[in-house]
Amino acid sequence: MSDDNPTNDSVSDNKPHFELYIKASVRDGESKGSCPICQQWFMVAHLLAEKSDVHFQVYTVPANNLPESFKAKTMSKTFPIVIGVQGRDTKGQDISNCVFDDADEVEKFFESVNVSRPLLKRTEAKNQLALRHVEDLYKKFNLFLQNPNDNGTKLTQQLKNVDGFLGEMETTFLCGSTISYSDTVLLSRLQHIRVAGKAYKSYEIPKELKNLWRYLSTAYQTKAFIQTLPSDQDIKLHYETKATTKLEKTIKLEGTSYSTDVDPECLNGEVEQQNGDE
Repeated sequence: MSDDNPTNDSVSDNKPHFELYIKASVRDGESKGSCPICQQWFMVAHLLAEKSDVHFQVYTVPANNLPESFKAKTMSKTFPIVIGVQGRDTKGQDISNCVFDDADEVEKFFESVNVSRPLLKRTEAKNQLALRHVEDLYKKFNLFLQNPNDNGTKLTQQLKNVDGFLGEMETTFLCGSTISYSDTVLLSRLQHIRVAGKAYKSYEIPKELKNLWRYLSTAYQTKAFIQTLPSDQDIKLHYETKATTKLEKTIKLEGTSYSTDVDPECLNGEVEQQNGDE
């Protein structure tokens, strides 16, 4: 079980300080794993820490071989898991030693420590609107990988819908100039579509989806996304049991890489560095 401190902040104040446990890589058991939900909440934690709302350490845990030190804290195998260290939430409740180990509890925890980033809450109206445009995308992708006769038409149409929504919004991200809750959902899964789609079925996000590629290009310049990103190899292995093609032997021979490049042909004008606030 390995740990990392993305913030390096002092924890002497009374702000919430917690530990975030995410799945470890299946390749080495230590680096970041490929679970989209884990990356989603890792991004939320990172963004809250950037605003100094919280302090946290992230730990990677091999899900199939839980360390004894982890079992002493919780026996849950549902990741991510949050364990409070010290401090109080926005209602003044002490979070010390509190364990949040299912999806609803984790969401409620992050809402309870969110002081300055309302768009990181799923319940915000802007997120509700954006989620309606992106929520079917990952389902379509999984069906695409599992069906050898699926040529990707439905997946492409869903990506076009997302591209169109980004064009209508005319914002850097789904809800504004900074990453919102709906972005953490979309980005973590969009990277899987890019990497695993190409690896297993030679599928590539169409170059003509300019809004979508600008969106990805800007995300690749954003610390909260790039520093929580799993490797291409872990993403590919995530689908080894789901896809009809088997690549495990080939993947294990690969070095570690991250697909963060964007072909200039995919862009229409320069992508400006994200620097806005909510």
